[in-house]
Amino acid sequence: MCGIAGFTRSDIPLMRQVLDLIQHRGPDDNGIWATEKLTLGQVRLSILDLSEAGFQPLFYHPQYGASSEKYHPEWMEKSPIGIVFNGEIYNFKEIRQELKNKGYQFTTACDTEVLPAAYLEWGTNFVQKLNGMWAFCLFDKSKNQLVLSIDRTGQKPLYFYQNGDNFAFGSELKTITATGIPKEIDTDALNYYLIFGYTPSDQSILKGVQKFLPAHTLIFDLTDSQIKSYQPYWEIEFSDKITDEQEAQEKIYETLRDSVRMRMLADVPVGAFLSGGVDSSAIVSIMRDYVSELKTFSVGFDYEAYNESSWAKIIAQKFETDHYEINFSAQDVRELIDILPYHFDNPFGDSSMIPTFLVSKVARKHVTVCLSGTGGDELFAGYTRHWEYQILRKLHQLPEFIKIFPILGYQLINKDKGGKLAELLREKNPQTLYLKLFTHLFRSKNEPNVNFDQVLSLNELLENSDELTRLLNFDQKNYLSNDLLVKEDRATMANSLEGRIPFLDFRMIELANNISSKLKLRGKNGKYILKKTLEGNIPNEILYRPKKGFGVPIREYFQKELKTYIEDILFDFQDYEYYDKALIRQLWEVHQAGKSDYSPLFWNLIMFNKWFKHK
Repeated sequence: MCGIAGFTRSDIPLMRQVLDLIQHRGPDDNGIWATEKLTLGQVRLSILDLSEAGFQPLFYHPQYGASSEKYHPEWMEKSPIGIVFNGEIYNFKEIRQELKNKGYQFTTACDTEVLPAAYLEWGTNFVQKLNGMWAFCLFDKSKNQLVLSIDRTGQKPLYFYQNGDNFAFGSELKTITATGIPKEIDTDALNYYLIFGYTPSDQSILKGVQKFLPAHTLIFDLTDSQIKSYQPYWEIEFSDKITDEQEAQEKIYETLRDSVRMRMLADVPVGAFLSGGVDSSAIVSIMRDYVSELKTFSVGFDYEAYNESSWAKIIAQKFETDHYEINFSAQDVRELIDILPYHFDNPFGDSSMIPTFLVSKVARKHVTVCLSGTGGDELFAGYTRHWEYQILRKLHQLPEFIKIFPILGYQLINKDKGGKLAELLREKNPQTLYLKLFTHLFRSKNEPNVNFDQVLSLNELLENSDELTRLLNFDQKNYLSNDLLVKEDRATMANSLEGRIPFLDFRMIELANNISSKLKLRGKNGKYILKKTLEGNIPNEILYRPKKGFGVPIREYFQKELKTYIEDILFDFQDYEYYDKALIRQLWEVHQAGKSDYSPLFWNLIMFNKWFKHK
């Protein structure tokens, strides 16, 4: 696991400054290579082949193998391909053997060396053979071109920028801004961020700087200073080929076991995040079959309603793991507010970044790699909004005078939910309905008039004839890559910890997306087929307890412990005029009165303000 960067000019001192900004991604080593018109750099977190043979930038020759400034530097000049690489290729040994059979030579035990060899043999299509997570840049000397790619779901990030002959790329946004580009806010991306808590799939918060789309490959011609191609090599697709429960269970368990096995490949200690939910419990149960000792890590909260650590302890005891738990408070959140925007870089508004960061910090004291259960909800319909959407669609079919009764019922119990329900029942478009259900807005009449036109392009993700498939398509192509995977990458790498995600093995995704939606959601019972698969292995009290999610008590913190501190950040901030403070003040008062929960919106603004001050 590493961080990478590059730009189309020769400037080693500048690259040193760039790499210093992402040293947390690779504290073990760093390397720079430059020609007259190209500089490549990498920081390294050693996971496989801890020797200097894995040093980057790495060059490759099919007759000699790998070379770098620290490993056979005499071969570098004659080697046709160079690479900087961030990630892990779990099936690299199989690919290496296939290439060996074709006559290619290898001199290291790391996966990096396999990538340029595979490119020489199969061209840019070689990425279709990879099982793993990655972001890399290959330098093809003979064609004078760069080939950049990231993995199928975007587990490893990459940003890029082009203006004339100035092309730059890097693992984090700060690697681009450090090269001296203009820092102009993209107001469309900002508005999108305030609605969803992240910027669009292909946009950063800055004009001109793009986020690399998952499952894409880009070719940049260094001679003409042009992007020759930027194309997908894989697509998320759905069908209902598998309708038999027994067949589905057998294939799920077989595929998940092999995915976990592959992701335990490392020359350093491997542990697991354990929330006590279905997905992380499944991962831990399988990992335990492959190791004699296993360290697990969870988070506890100072508000009991949010605390799931007791469930994690049940799994830890059942599978006899060496379990570590961190408990955090409002004071921990206050201390992190100044730290998180630096590491998350592009403004990011998911408050569960807090526990993810803290548990990663604890885990790094004991292990270098951690597996997680991320992705299970998006593959198998695990969110409450999945069944809520289906109920709303049924309510839409009722006469208008009948719809008022559930609204009044909710208003009596919870005005916040009643206000949201009223807005959702007014929405006639089924695609926009899910977007409104998904966002934290639309809770009271005091809210800003949100312009949804700019996000209506998302409707194309919600056009499948099967209602549940629409939602899963959106969750996998939008929410997963733009929120969950950003959170996991930045929180783990900020602590020099590698996170691995078995549910996002592409074989697992393709399998899940070929299982009939009728096997995923039964009434309010999400992840039906996954839970049936795990029965007998995971206790039923874990499998069938109500889903909580990775919630954080920021609603309470903003009303009590952190109220004055947050007010100062929101209303004493004078650096820009992007939002109406008077309107935000109205929502703040509504929140303080306990009428509606706007803490997610406030958190978005806090993270943007802190990012803006240090951008």
